[in-house]
Amino acid sequence: MSSILKFENVSKSFGNVQALQSLSFNIPENKIVGLIGANGAGKSTTMRLVVRYLCSDSGNIFFKQSPISTLKNEVFPIAYIPDIPIYYEELSVLEHLSFISSMYNTKSEKDYLIQRLELKEHLNKVPSMLSKGNKQKLSIACAALRNYEILLADEPFSGLDPKQIKVLKDIILENKANGKTVILSTHLLDMIESFCDEFIMIDRGKLLVQGNFEQIISNNPMCNSLEELYLHLSAQPESES
Repeated sequence: MSSILKFENVSKSFGNVQALQSLSFNIPENKIVGLIGANGAGKSTTMRLVVRYLCSDSGNIFFKQSPISTLKNEVFPIAYIPDIPIYYEELSVLEHLSFISSMYNTKSEKDYLIQRLELKEHLNKVPSMLSKGNKQKLSIACAALRNYEILLADEPFSGLDPKQIKVLKDIILENKANGKTVILSTHLLDMIESFCDEFIMIDRGKLLVQGNFEQIISNNPMCNSLEELYLHLSAQPESES
């Protein structure tokens, strides 16, 4: 199976805090991959390195065979839903979507996303007028309007009601059906257990395990769920993790 993204001994520190410690893993192409870890495990740092919001202290990150650092901004193949939505505060919802869809020639998808994410009644509002859930839906739409091969989603279900969680899951599945790769970080482990094709578990900036559900559970027969497995592996002494 071909790999679309590769971490090779990647480390990142913030002062005296080491967020990632020689982290290595491969993301298979055209799969939905769950990135699992507790708060402070290094999930958001991992994603921010992929989209070049941060630079690693050491190690390499590859998109296919090319270092991430060498990719041109105008054809950058990765879209990002951040854990904290970021906007132009002076632009309305419609202006955000029109601007991005014009940049990426995806105007035909704009109305579809407005309808799917129930944003029509909020089009003339600026972000400060939106609820948490509607800010999240705008963030999802902005990412989905880019041209990309990988969608990174950091806690994308935050603030969404059950109906919109279902809509977002459908959008993610549509991404896979269209040949894209999705890397999804969430604390809702029971929800993604049967939703993701593969899982990467990290703790204290290190890889705990990677594989599909059957593989990682078969190697840890005392665990019956992703939650039990993560709690078991992350409880091991650091020298054993």
